[in-house]
Amino acid sequence: MRHRAPALIAGLALVLGACSTGGDDTEGPEETGAPTSASATEASEDATDGTADAPVVEIPDTPVGEQVTWTIASLVPGAAIDAADADARLAPAVRESTGGAALVQAFTGFATTGPWEPIGYEGDDAAAVVTLRDSAGAVLELSISLAEDGLIEQLFFQEPFEFEAAASWDELTDDVEALPAETTLVVTDVTDPANPEEVFRAGDDGAFPIGSVFKLYVLGAVTDAVAAGTLTWDTPLTLTEDVKSMPSGELQNEPAGTQVTVQEAAEAMIAISDNTATDLLIETVGREAVEAQLAVMGQSDPGLNTPLLTTRELFILGWGDDQAPRQAWADGDETERRAVLEALPAGPPGIDPTTIAETVWQDGLDWFATPADLVAAQLALQEKADTPAGEPLTAILGASPGIEPAVAETFDEVAFKGGSSMGVVALSHYYSGPDGDHVVTVQARSDSQTDTADARIYFGVAQSAAMLLGEG
Repeated sequence: MRHRAPALIAGLALVLGACSTGGDDTEGPEETGAPTSASATEASEDATDGTADAPVVEIPDTPVGEQVTWTIASLVPGAAIDAADADARLAPAVRESTGGAALVQAFTGFATTGPWEPIGYEGDDAAAVVTLRDSAGAVLELSISLAEDGLIEQLFFQEPFEFEAAASWDELTDDVEALPAETTLVVTDVTDPANPEEVFRAGDDGAFPIGSVFKLYVLGAVTDAVAAGTLTWDTPLTLTEDVKSMPSGELQNEPAGTQVTVQEAAEAMIAISDNTATDLLIETVGREAVEAQLAVMGQSDPGLNTPLLTTRELFILGWGDDQAPRQAWADGDETERRAVLEALPAGPPGIDPTTIAETVWQDGLDWFATPADLVAAQLALQEKADTPAGEPLTAILGASPGIEPAVAETFDEVAFKGGSSMGVVALSHYYSGPDGDHVVTVQARSDSQTDTADARIYFGVAQSAAMLLGEG
């Protein structure tokens, strides 16, 4: 049976977006070049099966629906698209980093095979995925999301993606081995949390980069601060310029002085992998508290992530103009690395997201864990969720399940956090029921960012594991 992989990280053809690649979880951007009309058609040639006769669907009268309607109208040959009008529709951060003129140029390329018509629509008031068919029958997916003010925060086109779910664990092994990046997928039975048992493995063991999955440790530190009485989930936090990072997320677009509660920041950190919300929470509990949480939550070698990077620091060290701090970090011990962090400039990273392409995890610029470490982290949060201080955790960790809703519904509970960076995709799922409890981890890494640019194939193998578990 063919399934759609969750569209949580943007794939092949990003047209614009301040830096994020979508709902879950990514520190840096994926591809940033809009394809030409020829490449768009080529990319979708294999996606036309079953869509040639699909009826046109109605676009709903919602804020995002209005922006979708405008976008489709702009993909008609000869359409008069005004750059100023396009600018007015973009969120400030996107307008500054990309701009209406670039959007018009991209639309003009797509319009050469237009008009495009909608044959599928999934969305709410603020985000939508629309399946579009051009005059030749080629198909692309338009993904669009809005900021709170209704302006476009992300807009990209990509080839529709379906995957053939593995029918057996042996077939899943073959699927993992065929992935472009070196990948480790591990399934661990945690029905008895005191005695986790690995029941499936494809790929090597080791400590690998995990991207935004490190935010589980931040969530653990926040929960312990609530338990200690130094914070409550309703404590207001104030955004400053010095804590602003880059997307994924939305909080970086808000003015300094904006307040969010601890729970709101935690929800954003997990559900949409908001980097600025993450750094705000790290600032609130203290870097050392999160470093201590590594051991508390069972990481076998906390020194791999000590000192702990904030997302803002990762951007500056990994892709800033001054490469000397990056080299000092790569060569340094813990004390020297702390000195590197202390010397970094204040304020937002100020990096052009379109220049971020190089993989940097090989220089220690990421966060690292073994599959067993991620199992321990998920179990630690499950234990915290059973305490009064941890009451919100189940909802926070389950807000974005990272698999198709129909698959998620076969379990009693799903907790998920994923992450990506250049050359990195990491996924961590906790499943409760129907036949015991399990943790599924996927860790992909490559020296080439193109091997992980389309993260959907990695979500695909993770979902295959979930489906096999659901079959008992």
